[in-house]
Amino acid sequence: MRRLLFFILFILGLTLGSLLNQAGRARDVYQSICELVELHFYRDDTHLTEWVAECRRRAAALPMYARPESLLGSVQDLMNKMGVSHFQIYNPAEDRQLWKGEGIDTGIRSRYVEDHLIVYRVIPESAGARAGIKAGDEVLQITGTDQVTPWGAQHRSGRFLLKRGERTLEVTLASGSLTPDYSPSIHPLGKTQAVLEIPSFRSDFFAVEAWTKITAQLKPYSHLIVDVRENSGGNFVAMLRALSTFTCGERRVGRLLQPRKKLPVKTAFDDNTEDRYQIEELDRYRDLGLTTFTHYGCFKGKITVLVSAETSSVAEIFAGSFLGRPNARVWGQPTAGDVVLAVWYDLPGIGPGYSVSIPEAVFLTPQGKELEGQGVWPERELFYDLTLSLKGIDTWVDRAAR
Repeated sequence: MRRLLFFILFILGLTLGSLLNQAGRARDVYQSICELVELHFYRDDTHLTEWVAECRRRAAALPMYARPESLLGSVQDLMNKMGVSHFQIYNPAEDRQLWKGEGIDTGIRSRYVEDHLIVYRVIPESAGARAGIKAGDEVLQITGTDQVTPWGAQHRSGRFLLKRGERTLEVTLASGSLTPDYSPSIHPLGKTQAVLEIPSFRSDFFAVEAWTKITAQLKPYSHLIVDVRENSGGNFVAMLRALSTFTCGERRVGRLLQPRKKLPVKTAFDDNTEDRYQIEELDRYRDLGLTTFTHYGCFKGKITVLVSAETSSVAEIFAGSFLGRPNARVWGQPTAGDVVLAVWYDLPGIGPGYSVSIPEAVFLTPQGKELEGQGVWPERELFYDLTLSLKGIDTWVDRAAR
């Protein structure tokens, strides 16, 4: 009996020790996030002071049984209250999506057009492509949900009910691991016009040779439609390389400012896309100029830049640089207004692949205007036409090409 009692007490002790250890690790992770934000967040005002105090209060109040991963919702909720972009906790899946473009995906890209969910693109070699889904198909129903949404069409597995013209189609899809090609691509619209799609400014898509090859293909065209509607940003120097082709040389397009730091000023980034280099520059300079380069060709024709609410981060800087430029126009919908420079910090206390991004610098236009929270407002607002969309025709490209 005594041995049994001893064994029970021993197990209870191990369990209690494990719970206390988990709670201790959870508090440590929470506190580390509070400290990182206090040290690195770009603004230093009463909002930051109040945020850090609330962060520490929540960390201290974590229950004994708290697991480190269970605090993510609480931290993200607190981050959202700051009302600043790129202030976020990332889990391993989100981290892979962000840095590698890898995700669980059907390959279907769709948008609402007059309350209809219309497919506008299907990624090659995806589940959607293998099932024969095409641009112009209308998604009517997806099993397991009462609503059809772009997110559901892209990520859900199950039976899809679609409409193509007068026909109704039923296909079964299993979403799987997919890494779409987000590199720049050119799509001719005739002898004198082409669409230049730039889905991302990730640095691996803008190696010098790769971008130089793209610019060489622009020579036959007098009108270029530059599509950054789905571009959620990427690398600052990669964006400057792309923009250099259209500024035809050095041009100051803005600056990155860290208001809290007392460091020197640098007028321009070097032509180096390594992420580590850009972080080191942040450590050296309070004020970093964004200036285009001289050796990436020169397109002098007409330019129409297409933007949407999904256009964010450095893609907004890119698009905004065309406003007021001779022979250029920016059309579409207002952009996201998510324009700060964030630095990612690993959170090993939660587990491998978890990280937190903290905004450390704000972007200012040459006129001293912030785009964060404001975005880029197009010179002409565009809307999608249902009749054209059901034919698989991109309304905005069609309007821009006329």
